[in-house]
Amino acid sequence: MCKGSVTANTVRHTRPASPPTRFKSKPTAFSARRLTPSTFLIVEVDDVYDEHPFIYAKLVSAANTILLLDTGCGGKSNDPEVGVTSLREFVETVPIDDNGGEPLNPGGRMHYVVVLSHCHYDHILGVEQFAHDSPVLVSGNDPLFLAPDKLPTHSLCDNLGIRTPVYRPSFRPHLDQILSNDEKPLGVTLLHTPGHVPDELGLWDEEEAMLYVGDTLYEWAPIIFPNEGSIVEWFKTIDDLTTFVETSGKSDKAKVNCGHKTAEGPALEVLQTTRAFMMDVIEGREEVKSRTTKRGEEHVEYVQAGGRYSLICPTRLVREAKYALSA
Repeated sequence: MCKGSVTANTVRHTRPASPPTRFKSKPTAFSARRLTPSTFLIVEVDDVYDEHPFIYAKLVSAANTILLLDTGCGGKSNDPEVGVTSLREFVETVPIDDNGGEPLNPGGRMHYVVVLSHCHYDHILGVEQFAHDSPVLVSGNDPLFLAPDKLPTHSLCDNLGIRTPVYRPSFRPHLDQILSNDEKPLGVTLLHTPGHVPDELGLWDEEEAMLYVGDTLYEWAPIIFPNEGSIVEWFKTIDDLTTFVETSGKSDKAKVNCGHKTAEGPALEVLQTTRAFMMDVIEGREEVKSRTTKRGEEHVEYVQAGGRYSLICPTRLVREAKYALSA
């Protein structure tokens, strides 16, 4: 379940002179609720991969733009009755109670800027719905990691036997200020946050004190590192994010929003307690709960008492982190 509660704010809409378009509800692969005056959490509720990814939509009316963070699993639902499987169709046609009963982008009036928190399949399978007419921003930390010949492997699409989406990424630097297509500011800063994978990124919305961290961390489900991850880099990222929030001037009200499970969590507390759990793992205070082999490597699982935090990763990554932290 998501942390925190939905704000009770409502959005005031200026009615056009002619009657507004009526939108009909159909069963959808997604749900949406308001997090802040500008931002909605979209959840892919019953996908066939059992990922239930979190997608974030920030509506910036002054720039006539919606900033989308991630695009989910492509609407591949377990429910055969679902009529809306396209994320774009959902955003443009499905009424949202928290948005005055209107879609987030009625009729596609607003433009899109898409940001991908990282390249794993459960965050990119809907990207082609936007890539033909919208920029797709990604981390510029390691462009070769996202090379077309590497993406099928690094996205895990090959591992699942599914087609890899085709899109042209725009590699962005650390601390990049995200702009609309006509170069109006969207109020969001892009952060390089490698660890989970080299191309992991985060977003910081200064006005609303919202930190978005993708799969860097979350609660109540295993934090998973693939073979390409690095716990050493992850610790550096967590320390950098902690310092970033502490020096933001809004550390007391900053919220963290993740790629799964956690939204509107207290940012500093979640960063600090996740780090403490990972240190318990590296320093041997957490016991291995299970061992499996994935993609040719042994993976280990750790579960904190009470289950708030857990970890699944290659044994090699734990060993590398122990060595690096003891050096």
